[in-house]
Amino acid sequence: MRRAQPIAALALAAALALAGCSANRPEVELSQAGGATGTPVPTQTVTVTEIDTRTVTATTTVVRTATVTATPTVTVTALPRPSLTTSIVFNRAAALADYATLVGDVRVLDRMSLAGNAAALQLDLLAAHLARLGANGAPPGLDAPSYFGRIVSLGLFARAASDEAAASSPVAESRYAVIRQETTVLLSLVNGALATTFTLPPAVPRATTTTR
Repeated sequence: MRRAQPIAALALAAALALAGCSANRPEVELSQAGGATGTPVPTQTVTVTEIDTRTVTATTTVVRTATVTATPTVTVTALPRPSLTTSIVFNRAAALADYATLVGDVRVLDRMSLAGNAAALQLDLLAAHLARLGANGAPPGLDAPSYFGRIVSLGLFARAASDEAAASSPVAESRYAVIRQETTVLLSLVNGALATTFTLPPAVPRATTTTR
């Protein structure tokens, strides 16, 4: 009967230990002292260890950065191709005077050396007279773009020959030969449109210098 009391005390201690575990206490220590009969009872320690297992769910957010290089767009709008038109009224009297001046320029250039400042000046005058002729209207019956194209080309050649003559380049003479030939074609077109008789004088053979 006396041994039943210590056993009952141990059972009570175990029950209290379980109660502590249910109360979410991780560790409970219970010590049993002497019983009510005064008989010394060895001290017994009951240790209850609670293993807390928790599941942690980790959510990872991946941020991707994309680098976009913007290329500027350039829109090029082509301008309409200009057409050669003229609203200048053809001045017959002024044109006839300019055609005669053109013939006179060729006559002077035929008789002079095409090397040096004098020839360069005369070729500049020819280019100026051609520019004045181009400022007038086109003769009736002639294709205006073709007519003005010839005059502009002759003016460019005359200025180039002037530079070459100033440098005493032999190319000036060859270029002048082309100017003379194309001027003949221009005057023939003018004669057909205006019923005129402009002609260039016969070409004068130029003296050549032979170096020994």
